[in-house]
Amino acid sequence: MIADIVIPKSGTDIKFSYLIPDEFKNSAEVGKAVLAPLRNKTAYGYIYNLKTKTQIDPVELKNIKLKEIHQLSEASFFKEPHKDIYNFLSSYYHENISRVFETALPSIDIKHFDLLDKYYKEASGGKDNDKENYDSEGSTDITDIPYRLTKDQINSINIIKEAMEGGIYKTFLLHGVTASGKTEIYFNLLEFALNLNKQVIIIVPEIFITNQFIYLIKNRFKKLVEENRFAVFHSKVSKKEKLVNWFKIINGDIKLILGARSAIFAPLKNSGLIIVDEEHDSSYKQQAGLLYNARDVAVMVSKKAPAVCVLGSATPALESYYNAKELKKYEYIYIKNRINGKSMPEVHIVDLKNEFKNSGKREFKDKIISNQSTLFIKDNIDKKRQVILFLNRRGFSTFLICTSCGHQFFCKNCAISLVYHKERNKITEENGVLKCHYCNYQEGVPKLCPECGSDNIEPYGAGVQKLEDNIKQVFSGNIKVERIDSDIVKSQKKGLDIFKKMRGKEIDILIGTQIITKGHDFPDVGLVVVILADSLLNIPDFRSAEKAFQVLTQVSGRAGRGGHRGSIVIQTFIADNYVLNYAAMHDVVGFYEKELEIRREYGYPPYSKIAAIRLFDKNLDELKEKAQSLRKILDEIIKLNGFANISVLGPSPCPIEKIENNFRYQSILKSSGGMSNLHKLINILKQNPRLSKYFSSQKIIIDVDPDVLM
Repeated sequence: MIADIVIPKSGTDIKFSYLIPDEFKNSAEVGKAVLAPLRNKTAYGYIYNLKTKTQIDPVELKNIKLKEIHQLSEASFFKEPHKDIYNFLSSYYHENISRVFETALPSIDIKHFDLLDKYYKEASGGKDNDKENYDSEGSTDITDIPYRLTKDQINSINIIKEAMEGGIYKTFLLHGVTASGKTEIYFNLLEFALNLNKQVIIIVPEIFITNQFIYLIKNRFKKLVEENRFAVFHSKVSKKEKLVNWFKIINGDIKLILGARSAIFAPLKNSGLIIVDEEHDSSYKQQAGLLYNARDVAVMVSKKAPAVCVLGSATPALESYYNAKELKKYEYIYIKNRINGKSMPEVHIVDLKNEFKNSGKREFKDKIISNQSTLFIKDNIDKKRQVILFLNRRGFSTFLICTSCGHQFFCKNCAISLVYHKERNKITEENGVLKCHYCNYQEGVPKLCPECGSDNIEPYGAGVQKLEDNIKQVFSGNIKVERIDSDIVKSQKKGLDIFKKMRGKEIDILIGTQIITKGHDFPDVGLVVVILADSLLNIPDFRSAEKAFQVLTQVSGRAGRGGHRGSIVIQTFIADNYVLNYAAMHDVVGFYEKELEIRREYGYPPYSKIAAIRLFDKNLDELKEKAQSLRKILDEIIKLNGFANISVLGPSPCPIEKIENNFRYQSILKSSGGMSNLHKLINILKQNPRLSKYFSSQKIIIDVDPDVLM
C-alpha cells in the first residue's frame, strides 16, 4: 500500500509517496498523521490518499526506492470531505498545498508525536453526546436576558431558521444597526442548531473579543459548557487543549466552536450553522502565509457542508452588500432600529480649521481636544456618563524630528518613521523608546541629533499616550482615565480588567484605538469623540473611504446604548467630506450607494476582481528590474491568451516601500470579467521559467482579493 503524504512546511505542492508498512496497513486512513523521512530528517505529515499503485513512470520507478513511514497516529485530523476545502484554498489563493495544511491544521511536535494518541484517548474518554438531542430547557438557564425580542429580531430569526430546518446551504447578510440586538439573534439561532443536533462555529475578528462571547455563553448555555461541548479556538489556546478539542470536534462531541480567524478550519462532522460576527472587519484577512479571508472561507465551507452561514454587521463589507442586494447571492436582512426604540446618537462635526484660526500656532500644535469637544466631555462627566475618546494611533507621538536640521528617525529595517512611546526603555532604563509597528525594531531616544549634534529633538503628531497625558492635565481631580490599545491587550488580563472597570462605571474616560470600536456594549457611555477623522481617510487605498465610514459608524455605536441618547463629536480639517456627512446622518445605505457609484466608475471591486502580485528583494535595483520583467511577462500572457478584460496597474513601489529589510514592488491585476480568466493568467504566470526562482524563494507573493494595497 502506498500513501500520498502532504508535509506542512515543505513549501511545495508535491504529495510525497511513501510505503505503508504491514503493521499500519489495517489502520491507515486519509487524514491520519504520520512521521516520515524527508531529506535526511524526520518530518510530520498527513495521509492525503491511499492507493495500491504509484503514478510514477515504471521506468523511473526502477531507480526509486520508496521509503516507509515511521509512525502513524490513531486519530484522524480530517476526513475525505474536508479535502475539498483544502483544495479550494490552494487553487483560489494560489498557495501550495503544504502551506494550506500548515495554516488549516494544528501543528505537531515531532519529538512528542506519541502524545497525539494520548490526547485522542483523552478526547474519546468523555461522555459521547453525539446521539443526544440538545436539552433546550437545560440550555436556557440564563442569568441575564436584557430585553425581550423585538419584532425585527423575531422576523430575522424565523427567516434563518427556515433554511436551517431544511438542511440547505444559504448565506444571509444580517445588516443591523449598532445596538439592534444581533448577538441575541445569534444565540437564538445557536440554540435552534443545537436542538437539531448540529455543530456551530462562531468567529469574531479579534482574539480579545472572544472573551466577551465566552462570558455570555457561559451564562446563557450552562449545560453546553458543563458537558464540555463548547471549545475556544485561537492562537493563545495551548497546543494540548487545541488538539484534544480538535479530536472532539471531528468526532462530533463538541457542538459549539468559538474563535478568531483560524476557527473556520475546525473539522466539523455535522455542521449546521456558521456565524461571522463583524463580517466587514479587516482582521478576517490573513496578511502572511496563506492569504485567505475567513469570511469568504466561511461561505465556501457552508456551501460544501451544506449549512447556513450568517454574516453579521452594522457596516457590511461593500462586496457583501453588493452580493446580497445586487447579485442576490446572499439573502439580505436589514434591521434599521435599535432595541427598545433607542435613538441613534446625535453627531457633531467640529471643523478644526476654525479652531486653528482662533488659536496661536504653538497652542494649536499642543492641542488635541478642541474647545467644543472639551465642553461636551465636561457636560457628560457632570451627568455621570462615561466618555470614549477614539484615536487610531498607538504610542505617544507619530514621529521624532530634529528641529535644527530636520533629521527624522526611521526604522533601520523599514521605510517608516519610528513611533515615540513614552514607556521605560528596558535596555537603557531611561524613559522613552522608539518603535517600529511593522517589524518591532526598537531603539532608545537619543539626547542629541546624530546628524547635527543638536538637542532640539521634538515629538510631533499625537498618539493615544499623548492624548491620555493631555486629558489628565485638562480633567484633573477625581476623574478616572484609562487607555486601551493593542500594546495593553497583549496581556489579556489587563485588557479584561479595563473592560470590567468600564462596565462597572469605575472609569470616566476611556481612551483607545480601533479595539474599542469592535462590538463592546457599555450602557453608560454618553459621548464618543473621534480625535482626528482625517487619519482614517488619508490612506492611499481604494477602500479607505469604506473603512473610514465603517470605523466611524462602529465607534459611534458605542454611545447611547443605555437609557439616554448619546452624542458623537468628530474632529476634522475636512468637514465637507462625503464620508463624514453620511456617517453623521447614520445613512449606511446612502453611503454604500454613493461608494458603489465611485467603484463602478473606476472599475474597482465589487465591479471587478483584483489580485496583487508583490515582489520582494533586499537589492532595490534588482527588484526594479524584476518588476519590469514581470510586467512584460504579464502583458505577453494577456496578449497571447486573449485576456482582454484584464488590465495591469504598475509595477510601482508599495505605499510602504520597505519592510523587514525587503524592498517591495507590486503590480495589480484587475479583471472586469470575474475570477476565471484571472486564475488562468496567474496559473500560466506561475509556470513561467523566468520567475521560477522568485516563486521558489518566496520572493513573490500573490494576494487574491487583497484587503489593502499597502
